[in-house]
Amino acid sequence: MRGRLDIDILCKVVDNYGDIGFAYRLARGLSEAPDPPRLRLVVDDLAAFAALEPAVDPRADVQELRGWTLARWDAPCESFRSRRPRILLECFACGRPEWLEALIFDPGDEGGCLIIDVEHLSAEKYAEEFHRMPSLTRSPRVRKALFLPGFSPGTGGLIQDLGFVEALRRAGEERGRSGLRREILGRLPPSEPRTGLAGAEEGFWACVFSYPRDYERVVADLAAFELARESGRQVLALVAPGGSGDCFRRAWEASGRPFSALFLPFLPQEDWDRLLAASDFAIVRGEDSWARACLGGRPFLWQAYPQEGRHHLMKVEAFLGRLRPYFAPGDFSALEALYRSFNDRSSDGEGERGEESLLPVLMRYRELLGGFAAFSASVRNIGDLVAGLLTFLGDFV
Repeated sequence: MRGRLDIDILCKVVDNYGDIGFAYRLARGLSEAPDPPRLRLVVDDLAAFAALEPAVDPRADVQELRGWTLARWDAPCESFRSRRPRILLECFACGRPEWLEALIFDPGDEGGCLIIDVEHLSAEKYAEEFHRMPSLTRSPRVRKALFLPGFSPGTGGLIQDLGFVEALRRAGEERGRSGLRREILGRLPPSEPRTGLAGAEEGFWACVFSYPRDYERVVADLAAFELARESGRQVLALVAPGGSGDCFRRAWEASGRPFSALFLPFLPQEDWDRLLAASDFAIVRGEDSWARACLGGRPFLWQAYPQEGRHHLMKVEAFLGRLRPYFAPGDFSALEALYRSFNDRSSDGEGERGEESLLPVLMRYRELLGGFAAFSASVRNIGDLVAGLLTFLGDFV
C-alpha cells in the first residue's frame, strides 16, 4: 500500500448517541495511528455529534474538525467530487446518501472504491463467521467486505483509543485513581446540590446509564450494600441524563435518598470515558459504553436493547458465555441471574419491573473483580480494532 490513505466514515444516528459515539471514536482511533489517514465524516445528525464533541457546529453543511472534513448527510460535499472516495467505512450498514452513491457508482470513474461495513458489536458466533467476509455490489469496480468487532481472536476486537487507555492506566493506580476522580468532580457544572460528597473520590462509584425502567430494586440494593459496608466506602451513584436517569431519580427520592447521588449533565465523550474508567461498578447499555465497560476490567451489568420476541436475550446469553470461563461457578451464578432478570422484558418504560437482585453481585464484588479483570485482559490481547482494520485494508487494497 503506497501513499497516505484517504478514508471516509459514514454514520446515521439511529440509537441516540451509540452510533455517532462509535463513529467518533473510530475517527479518533484512526487519527492516532502511526501513519494516520486523511479522514472525512458524513453524518446525518450533527446535533447528536455536537453533544459528544462540542466543537461540532450542528448548523454547518461542511466544516473542519480535528483536521477532518465533516459533511452533513443530505448536503452534497464538493471535496468528494475533487477527491473521489476510495475507502468507505459504513458504520452499522448505514448505507450512503444519494449524492455519494452516484459518485461511487459513476461509470466514468475508473478508480474504484472499497466499502467496509463495520458492524455492531456482538458476542454471538456469527461475529467470527462473518468477520472479513467479502460481499457483492452491483459493480465490479466497487468491492465490499464486512468487519466485525468482538470478544474473540476471530473478530476485530474493540477500539482501544489512547485517551481511554490512559484513563484506565490512571484508574488502575491508587493515587492516580483519586486524582482522576477529583478532576471528574471538579469538571462537572454545579447544577446539583453536592452536600454529603466530602471525600467522594474515595467512595464506591456506581455509574448508571441504561434504559428506562423501575429502579426501585436497584436503589434498594445499592442502599443495602452501603449499610453492609462490605465495600468499606460510601456509595456514590453517578447517573447519566435521559430516561433511565429520570427513573433512577424517582426511585432514589421515593426511597428517601438513601445514599449520595450525582445526576449528571450530558458529558462529551472523553469526559464520559474518564468517568466510566474511574467507576467501581457500572450499569451500561448499547454499543459504545458496553465496549468501554468490557475493556475497563471492573464489574458491570449490561442492558441489551429490547427486540421483538425477546431476541435480545440470545445476545445476553452469548455474552454470558464469553464471561463464564473467568469466574468461579458460585460467583458466576449470581452474575448470570442478574443479567438474565435485568434483561428479561419486552419493552422499556418507567413502569417496567424485573426480578433482578443486584445485592448478591455487589456482595461478591472482590471475587468478581478478578474475573472481570481477566476477561478485559483477554479482550485487550486481541488487539486494537483500528490497527486490525488498517492491516485489513492493507491486505485488501
